[in-house]
Amino acid sequence: MLEKLSIAYLDSQGCEKTGLYNHFLYAEHLEYFDIYTRLKKGDLKDFKVAIIPTNIDEIHLSKNQSEIKTFLSDSKILISFAQNFLPWLPGNNLYNPSEVPIKDRVIKICTHQIFEGVNEYDLNYRRGVKGFFNRGYFNPPPNAQIILKDNQDQCVAYIDRTSSKGVILSTAGADLLGYGIFDTNTARRMGIGLLKWITEEMKQLKG
Repeated sequence: MLEKLSIAYLDSQGCEKTGLYNHFLYAEHLEYFDIYTRLKKGDLKDFKVAIIPTNIDEIHLSKNQSEIKTFLSDSKILISFAQNFLPWLPGNNLYNPSEVPIKDRVIKICTHQIFEGVNEYDLNYRRGVKGFFNRGYFNPPPNAQIILKDNQDQCVAYIDRTSSKGVILSTAGADLLGYGIFDTNTARRMGIGLLKWITEEMKQLKG
């Protein structure tokens, strides 16, 4: 049983009542955070963990990137599923679309607790169709821990502990919380695995 977490789920779509943070698996842990009304005010400082979804307004994040840097400078945890076409995230080298055809590209799971019990097939296929989970990659920061890659050995997700005083988990547009949440396959386990990882990381940062 997970203890309650207080995680800011940044939003730029105005989906306060219909967003992922209302799903029964996450509602206890995620708080809706409107970036247009709260980011510049400095409200992010009230949280120890923040999650940035794939559909975030990166232009607004870029204009307020000082808030992201301030958040991380206080030894906090930032999780980003954004593609990153602007340089607002410390250490990130921006998104690269894969040139490998979807039919030939495979997402590979590296050994990490977030993906415990997750079948690679369930990441690559949704109801028999490929390409929903991820279509690009990052050149990761130096010394980053790679937790997902593709069959061309390109980084799809990494954990960065050196580009800031905090911890950054960044994926190239791969949503670890939302993907598979409405299916019954093993991809759903990623969300719970992510929350468990956050819990352990918070304990280490406190220590």
